[in-house]
Amino acid sequence: MEVDYEYMANALASLSGVPVRIYREGRLAGLYHHSDFTPDPAVLEEKRIFENPGNVSYHMTDTFLFYGLFRMKHAPVSLVMGPVAQVNPDRAAACEILRSMGEAPGRARELMEYMQSIPTYPLRNFLQILCTLNYFINDEKLNVKDLLTDEALPLIPGGETSSPAKQQYGFVHNTYELEQLLLSIVEHGRVEDLSAMIASPPVGRAGIMANDAIRQQKNLFICTAALVTRAAIRGGLDRESAFSLSDVYIQKVELLKTCQEVMGLQVAMVRDFTRRVADATCGEKNDPRIRRARDYIFQHIDRRVTTEELSHELGLNRTYLCSLFQERTGMSVGSYVTALKLNEAKRLLEISDKSLEQIAAYLGFSSQSHFQNAFRKHTGITPGAYRSQRKMH
Repeated sequence: MEVDYEYMANALASLSGVPVRIYREGRLAGLYHHSDFTPDPAVLEEKRIFENPGNVSYHMTDTFLFYGLFRMKHAPVSLVMGPVAQVNPDRAAACEILRSMGEAPGRARELMEYMQSIPTYPLRNFLQILCTLNYFINDEKLNVKDLLTDEALPLIPGGETSSPAKQQYGFVHNTYELEQLLLSIVEHGRVEDLSAMIASPPVGRAGIMANDAIRQQKNLFICTAALVTRAAIRGGLDRESAFSLSDVYIQKVELLKTCQEVMGLQVAMVRDFTRRVADATCGEKNDPRIRRARDYIFQHIDRRVTTEELSHELGLNRTYLCSLFQERTGMSVGSYVTALKLNEAKRLLEISDKSLEQIAAYLGFSSQSHFQNAFRKHTGITPGAYRSQRKMH
Protein backbone atom coordinates (compact mmCIF):
# COMPACT_ATOMS: atom_id res chain seq x y z
CA MET A 1 0.00 0.00 0.00
CA GLU A 2 1.33 3.41 -0.95
CA VAL A 3 1.81 5.72 2.03
CA ASP A 4 0.30 9.21 1.84
CA TYR A 5 3.14 11.16 3.47
CA GLU A 6 1.43 14.52 2.96
CA TYR A 7 -1.57 13.27 4.94
CA MET A 8 0.77 11.88 7.61
CA ALA A 9 2.70 15.15 7.96
CA ASN A 10 -0.45 17.25 8.06
CA ALA A 11 -2.04 15.00 10.69
CA LEU A 12 1.13 14.99 12.78
CA ALA A 13 1.32 18.80 12.69
CA SER A 14 -2.36 19.09 13.66
CA LEU A 15 -2.09 16.62 16.55
CA SER A 16 1.16 17.96 18.01
CA GLY A 17 0.82 21.64 17.15
CA VAL A 18 4.44 21.50 15.92
CA PRO A 19 5.54 22.37 12.35
CA VAL A 20 6.26 19.27 10.25
CA ARG A 21 8.20 19.17 6.97
CA ILE A 22 8.47 16.50 4.30
CA TYR A 23 11.82 15.89 2.61
CA ARG A 24 11.98 13.71 -0.51
CA GLU A 25 15.45 12.50 -1.48
CA GLY A 26 16.93 15.17 0.76
CA ARG A 27 14.92 18.08 -0.65
CA LEU A 28 12.19 20.01 1.14
CA ALA A 29 8.84 19.07 -0.40
CA GLY A 30 6.31 20.58 1.99
CA LEU A 31 5.72 22.41 5.30
CA TYR A 32 2.62 21.82 7.44
CA HIS A 33 1.55 24.14 10.27
CA HIS A 34 -1.08 26.77 10.93
CA SER A 35 1.61 29.43 11.40
CA ASP A 36 4.92 30.19 9.72
CA PHE A 37 8.01 32.35 9.95
CA THR A 38 10.23 33.35 7.03
CA PRO A 39 12.95 32.23 6.64
CA ASP A 40 11.96 28.86 8.03
CA PRO A 41 14.27 28.26 11.04
CA ALA A 42 14.56 24.56 10.18
CA VAL A 43 15.97 25.21 6.72
CA LEU A 44 18.88 27.08 8.30
CA GLU A 45 19.59 24.04 10.51
CA GLU A 46 19.09 21.36 7.84
CA LYS A 47 22.70 20.19 7.67
CA ARG A 48 22.96 19.63 11.40
CA ILE A 49 19.48 18.10 11.71
CA PHE A 50 20.39 15.44 9.13
CA GLU A 51 23.86 14.68 10.53
CA ASN A 52 22.59 11.81 12.70
CA PRO A 53 22.24 8.69 10.51
CA GLY A 54 19.55 7.00 12.65
CA ASN A 55 15.92 6.51 11.69
CA VAL A 56 14.95 8.87 14.50
CA SER A 57 17.04 11.56 16.18
CA TYR A 58 16.86 15.03 17.63
CA HIS A 59 18.96 18.16 17.24
CA MET A 60 19.33 21.07 19.68
CA THR A 61 20.42 24.41 18.24
CA ASP A 62 22.82 26.78 19.96
CA THR A 63 19.76 28.84 20.90
CA PHE A 64 18.02 25.87 22.59
CA LEU A 65 15.42 25.02 19.96
CA PHE A 66 14.76 21.34 19.30
CA TYR A 67 14.04 19.45 16.08
CA GLY A 68 13.04 15.84 15.57
CA LEU A 69 13.98 13.82 12.47
CA PHE A 70 12.30 10.67 11.13
CA ARG A 71 13.72 8.73 8.19
CA MET A 72 11.35 6.27 6.55
CA LYS A 73 12.80 2.76 6.42
CA HIS A 74 11.38 1.87 3.02
CA ALA A 75 11.30 5.18 1.13
CA PRO A 76 13.65 8.14 0.47
CA VAL A 77 11.37 10.32 2.60
CA SER A 78 12.06 12.13 5.89
CA LEU A 79 9.94 14.16 8.29
CA VAL A 80 11.32 17.01 10.39
CA MET A 81 9.41 18.34 13.43
CA GLY A 82 10.18 21.66 15.06
CA PRO A 83 11.23 24.11 16.24
CA VAL A 84 10.17 23.26 19.79
CA ALA A 85 11.24 25.19 22.89
CA GLN A 86 11.06 24.20 26.55
CA VAL A 87 9.74 27.68 27.37
CA ASN A 88 8.56 30.43 25.05
CA PRO A 89 11.48 32.78 24.33
CA ASP A 90 11.38 36.27 25.82
CA ARG A 91 12.56 39.27 23.82
CA ALA A 92 16.24 38.74 24.68
CA ALA A 93 16.08 35.06 23.67
CA ALA A 94 14.18 35.94 20.48
CA CYS A 95 16.86 38.47 19.55
CA GLU A 96 19.54 35.82 20.08
CA ILE A 97 17.67 33.36 17.84
CA LEU A 98 17.31 36.05 15.17
CA ARG A 99 21.01 36.87 15.42
CA SER A 100 21.87 33.20 14.84
CA MET A 101 19.62 33.29 11.74
CA GLY A 102 21.17 36.50 10.42
CA GLU A 103 17.85 38.34 10.84
CA ALA A 104 17.21 41.81 12.27
CA PRO A 105 16.38 42.02 16.00
CA GLY A 106 13.47 44.28 15.07
CA ARG A 107 11.58 41.09 14.16
CA ALA A 108 11.63 39.85 17.78
CA ARG A 109 7.89 40.36 18.33
CA GLU A 110 7.10 38.48 15.10
CA LEU A 111 9.30 35.54 16.13
CA MET A 112 7.87 35.51 19.66
CA GLU A 113 4.33 35.27 18.26
CA TYR A 114 5.40 32.44 15.96
CA MET A 115 6.97 30.48 18.85
CA GLN A 116 3.88 31.11 21.00
CA SER A 117 1.82 29.36 18.31
CA ILE A 118 3.83 26.16 18.96
CA PRO A 119 3.32 24.19 22.21
CA THR A 120 6.29 24.08 24.57
CA TYR A 121 7.61 20.66 25.56
CA PRO A 122 10.12 19.64 28.24
CA LEU A 123 12.98 17.70 26.69
CA ARG A 124 11.83 14.35 28.08
CA ASN A 125 8.31 14.80 26.68
CA PHE A 126 9.61 15.79 23.26
CA LEU A 127 11.91 12.77 23.11
CA GLN A 128 9.05 10.50 24.21
CA ILE A 129 6.92 11.88 21.36
CA LEU A 130 9.72 11.09 18.90
CA CYS A 131 10.06 7.52 20.20
CA THR A 132 6.30 6.93 20.04
CA LEU A 133 5.94 8.33 16.53
CA ASN A 134 8.95 6.36 15.35
CA TYR A 135 7.24 3.17 16.51
CA PHE A 136 4.21 3.91 14.33
CA ILE A 137 6.27 5.22 11.39
CA ASN A 138 9.12 2.68 11.33
CA ASP A 139 7.86 -0.14 13.58
CA GLU A 140 10.95 0.41 15.75
CA LYS A 141 10.85 0.42 19.56
CA LEU A 142 13.23 2.88 21.21
CA ASN A 143 13.51 4.41 24.67
CA VAL A 144 14.21 8.04 25.43
CA LYS A 145 17.77 7.27 26.51
CA ASP A 146 18.42 5.67 23.11
CA LEU A 147 18.21 9.15 21.56
CA LEU A 148 20.85 10.64 23.84
CA THR A 149 23.97 10.32 21.71
CA ASP A 150 26.63 12.18 23.71
CA GLU A 151 30.20 10.94 24.12
CA ALA A 152 30.96 8.20 26.62
CA LEU A 153 34.33 9.17 28.06
CA PRO A 154 34.79 9.85 31.80
CA LEU A 155 36.52 13.05 32.88
CA ILE A 156 38.00 11.56 36.04
CA PRO A 157 38.47 7.76 35.83
CA GLY A 158 39.69 5.66 38.68
CA GLY A 159 43.29 4.54 38.75
CA GLU A 160 46.61 6.26 38.18
CA THR A 161 47.47 7.81 34.84
CA SER A 162 49.79 10.43 33.44
CA SER A 163 48.43 13.95 33.13
CA PRO A 164 49.09 16.78 30.69
CA ALA A 165 48.06 19.13 33.49
CA LYS A 166 50.91 17.82 35.64
CA GLN A 167 53.30 18.13 32.72
CA GLN A 168 52.24 21.67 31.81
CA TYR A 169 51.53 23.20 35.20
CA GLY A 170 53.57 21.07 37.60
CA PHE A 171 50.70 20.19 39.95
CA VAL A 172 47.28 18.63 40.43
CA HIS A 173 47.48 17.42 43.99
CA ASN A 174 43.81 17.05 44.87
CA THR A 175 40.24 17.37 43.66
CA TYR A 176 40.09 21.10 44.43
CA GLU A 177 43.10 21.83 42.22
CA LEU A 178 41.65 19.62 39.48
CA GLU A 179 38.40 21.58 39.75
CA GLN A 180 40.24 24.88 39.44
CA LEU A 181 42.13 23.64 36.39
CA LEU A 182 38.93 22.50 34.68
CA LEU A 183 37.07 25.74 35.44
CA SER A 184 39.99 27.77 34.14
CA ILE A 185 39.88 25.83 30.87
CA VAL A 186 36.15 26.55 30.53
CA GLU A 187 36.41 30.23 31.52
CA HIS A 188 39.12 30.88 28.93
CA GLY A 189 37.57 28.77 26.17
CA ARG A 190 40.58 26.48 25.81
CA VAL A 191 39.04 23.71 23.73
CA GLU A 192 42.42 22.16 22.86
CA ASP A 193 43.47 21.98 26.52
CA LEU A 194 40.18 20.33 27.42
CA SER A 195 40.73 17.69 24.74
CA ALA A 196 44.19 17.00 26.14
CA MET A 197 42.81 16.78 29.67
CA ILE A 198 40.12 14.30 28.59
CA ALA A 199 42.60 12.22 26.62
CA SER A 200 44.84 11.79 29.67
CA PRO A 201 42.96 13.06 32.70
CA PRO A 202 44.42 13.90 36.13
CA VAL A 203 43.34 11.69 39.01
CA GLY A 204 40.83 13.07 41.48
CA ARG A 205 38.15 11.81 43.82
CA ALA A 206 34.91 13.58 44.68
CA GLY A 207 33.26 13.50 48.09
CA ILE A 208 30.34 11.20 48.87
CA MET A 209 27.06 12.87 47.86
CA ALA A 210 24.68 9.88 47.67
CA ASN A 211 24.29 6.27 48.83
CA ASP A 212 24.14 4.67 45.37
CA ALA A 213 26.56 5.02 42.48
CA ILE A 214 24.20 6.43 39.84
CA ARG A 215 22.79 9.10 42.19
CA GLN A 216 26.32 9.98 43.27
CA GLN A 217 27.34 10.48 39.65
CA LYS A 218 24.26 12.56 38.86
CA ASN A 219 24.81 14.77 41.91
CA LEU A 220 28.43 15.27 40.86
CA PHE A 221 27.18 16.15 37.36
CA ILE A 222 24.78 18.78 38.75
CA CYS A 223 27.55 20.33 40.86
CA THR A 224 29.81 20.39 37.80
CA ALA A 225 27.05 22.03 35.75
CA ALA A 226 26.67 24.81 38.32
CA LEU A 227 30.42 25.46 38.41
CA VAL A 228 31.05 25.42 34.66
CA THR A 229 27.97 27.60 34.06
CA ARG A 230 29.44 30.33 36.23
CA ALA A 231 32.90 29.85 34.73
CA ALA A 232 31.42 30.25 31.25
CA ILE A 233 29.63 33.45 32.30
CA ARG A 234 32.92 34.82 33.63
CA GLY A 235 34.44 33.89 30.27
CA GLY A 236 31.93 35.97 28.31
CA LEU A 237 28.93 33.66 27.66
CA ASP A 238 25.72 35.58 28.28
CA ARG A 239 23.86 34.59 31.45
CA GLU A 240 20.59 33.59 29.78
CA SER A 241 22.28 31.20 27.36
CA ALA A 242 24.51 29.74 30.10
CA PHE A 243 21.68 29.00 32.52
CA SER A 244 19.40 27.68 29.76
CA LEU A 245 22.13 25.31 28.60
CA SER A 246 22.70 24.14 32.18
CA ASP A 247 18.97 23.42 32.58
CA VAL A 248 18.94 21.37 29.37
CA TYR A 249 21.87 19.22 30.49
CA ILE A 250 20.46 18.66 33.99
CA GLN A 251 17.20 17.47 32.45
CA LYS A 252 19.12 15.15 30.15
CA VAL A 253 21.18 13.61 32.94
CA GLU A 254 18.09 12.65 34.92
CA LEU A 255 17.01 10.44 32.00
CA LEU A 256 20.17 8.32 32.11
CA LYS A 257 20.45 4.93 33.78
CA THR A 258 24.18 4.13 34.00
CA CYS A 259 27.23 5.85 35.47
CA GLN A 260 29.06 5.57 32.14
CA GLU A 261 26.27 7.46 30.37
CA VAL A 262 26.32 10.19 33.01
CA MET A 263 30.09 10.59 32.76
CA GLY A 264 29.85 10.71 29.00
CA LEU A 265 27.23 13.45 29.14
CA GLN A 266 29.40 15.35 31.62
CA VAL A 267 32.24 15.41 29.09
CA ALA A 268 29.86 16.59 26.36
CA MET A 269 28.51 19.33 28.64
CA VAL A 270 31.94 20.68 29.57
CA ARG A 271 33.01 20.56 25.89
CA ASP A 272 29.86 22.48 24.91
CA PHE A 273 30.37 25.25 27.48
CA THR A 274 34.06 25.56 26.59
CA ARG A 275 33.31 25.77 22.86
CA ARG A 276 30.67 28.45 23.44
CA VAL A 277 33.11 30.57 25.46
CA ALA A 278 35.69 30.17 22.68
CA ASP A 279 33.05 31.22 20.14
CA ALA A 280 32.31 34.34 22.19
CA THR A 281 35.88 35.54 21.58
CA CYS A 282 35.53 35.22 17.82
CA GLY A 283 33.52 38.36 17.25
CA GLU A 284 30.13 38.99 15.79
CA LYS A 285 28.40 35.82 14.50
CA ASN A 286 31.49 33.75 15.45
CA ASP A 287 33.22 34.66 12.19
CA PRO A 288 35.26 31.63 10.99
CA ARG A 289 38.09 33.91 9.87
CA ILE A 290 38.40 35.35 13.37
CA ARG A 291 38.36 31.80 14.76
CA ARG A 292 41.20 30.80 12.42
CA ALA A 293 43.14 33.87 13.54
CA ARG A 294 42.48 33.03 17.18
CA ASP A 295 43.70 29.47 16.72
CA TYR A 296 46.83 30.67 14.92
CA ILE A 297 47.61 33.16 17.70
CA PHE A 298 47.28 30.45 20.34
CA GLN A 299 49.56 28.17 18.33
CA HIS A 300 52.20 30.92 18.41
CA ILE A 301 51.39 32.39 21.82
CA ASP A 302 55.08 32.42 22.79
CA ARG A 303 56.08 35.07 20.26
CA ARG A 304 54.93 38.27 18.58
CA VAL A 305 52.28 37.73 15.89
CA THR A 306 52.02 40.59 13.39
CA THR A 307 49.14 41.82 11.27
CA GLU A 308 51.12 40.99 8.12
CA GLU A 309 51.68 37.44 9.34
CA LEU A 310 47.98 36.93 10.11
CA SER A 311 46.86 38.41 6.78
CA HIS A 312 49.19 35.98 4.98
CA GLU A 313 47.99 33.03 7.07
CA LEU A 314 44.32 33.83 6.38
CA GLY A 315 44.88 34.78 2.74
CA LEU A 316 43.36 38.22 3.25
CA ASN A 317 44.47 41.69 2.28
CA ARG A 318 46.05 43.47 5.26
CA THR A 319 43.71 46.46 5.06
CA TYR A 320 40.68 44.20 4.80
CA LEU A 321 41.88 42.11 7.76
CA CYS A 322 42.20 45.24 9.91
CA SER A 323 38.69 46.42 9.03
CA LEU A 324 37.31 42.90 9.58
CA PHE A 325 38.76 42.73 13.10
CA GLN A 326 37.45 46.20 13.92
CA GLU A 327 33.99 45.30 12.65
CA ARG A 328 33.74 41.83 14.20
CA THR A 329 35.60 42.25 17.50
CA GLY A 330 35.65 45.98 18.10
CA MET A 331 39.44 45.80 18.38
CA SER A 332 42.48 46.25 16.19
CA VAL A 333 44.47 43.15 15.28
CA GLY A 334 47.24 44.13 17.70
CA SER A 335 44.79 44.74 20.55
CA TYR A 336 43.13 41.38 19.90
CA VAL A 337 46.48 39.56 20.00
CA THR A 338 47.38 41.31 23.25
CA ALA A 339 43.97 40.52 24.77
CA LEU A 340 44.39 36.81 24.02
CA LYS A 341 47.88 36.81 25.53
CA LEU A 342 46.69 38.56 28.68
CA ASN A 343 43.71 36.23 29.05
CA GLU A 344 46.17 33.36 28.85
CA ALA A 345 48.27 35.15 31.49
CA LYS A 346 45.21 35.25 33.78
CA ARG A 347 44.75 31.52 33.33
CA LEU A 348 48.36 30.76 34.15
CA LEU A 349 48.24 33.02 37.20
CA GLU A 350 45.17 31.16 38.43
CA ILE A 351 46.23 27.56 37.96
CA SER A 352 50.03 27.43 37.78
CA ASP A 353 52.97 28.22 40.03
CA LYS A 354 54.93 29.86 37.20
CA SER A 355 56.71 33.07 38.19
CA LEU A 356 55.85 36.39 36.54
CA GLU A 357 59.16 36.21 34.70
CA GLN A 358 58.32 32.74 33.35
CA ILE A 359 54.82 33.81 32.26
CA ALA A 360 56.18 36.92 30.53
CA ALA A 361 58.74 34.84 28.65
CA TYR A 362 56.20 32.14 27.75
CA LEU A 363 53.81 34.72 26.28
CA GLY A 364 56.51 36.44 24.23
CA PHE A 365 56.66 39.73 26.10
CA SER A 366 59.97 41.56 25.74
CA SER A 367 60.45 41.78 29.51
CA GLN A 368 58.70 41.17 32.81
CA SER A 369 58.07 44.89 33.22
CA HIS A 370 56.48 45.06 29.74
CA PHE A 371 54.20 42.19 30.74
CA GLN A 372 53.27 43.79 34.08
CA ASN A 373 52.49 47.16 32.48
CA ALA A 374 50.32 45.57 29.78
CA PHE A 375 48.52 43.41 32.34
CA ARG A 376 47.81 46.38 34.60
CA LYS A 377 46.50 48.44 31.68
CA HIS A 378 44.24 45.55 30.64
CA THR A 379 42.88 44.59 34.09
CA GLY A 380 43.50 47.58 36.34
CA ILE A 381 45.63 45.56 38.78
CA THR A 382 49.07 43.97 38.81
CA PRO A 383 49.61 40.28 37.95
CA GLY A 384 50.61 39.59 41.56
CA ALA A 385 47.45 41.18 42.92
CA TYR A 386 45.35 39.25 40.40
CA ARG A 387 46.93 35.96 41.47
CA SER A 388 46.32 36.72 45.14
CA GLN A 389 42.66 37.61 44.50
CA ARG A 390 41.94 34.46 42.50
CA LYS A 391 43.72 32.18 44.96
CA MET A 392 41.38 33.46 47.68
CA HIS A 393 38.23 32.37 45.80
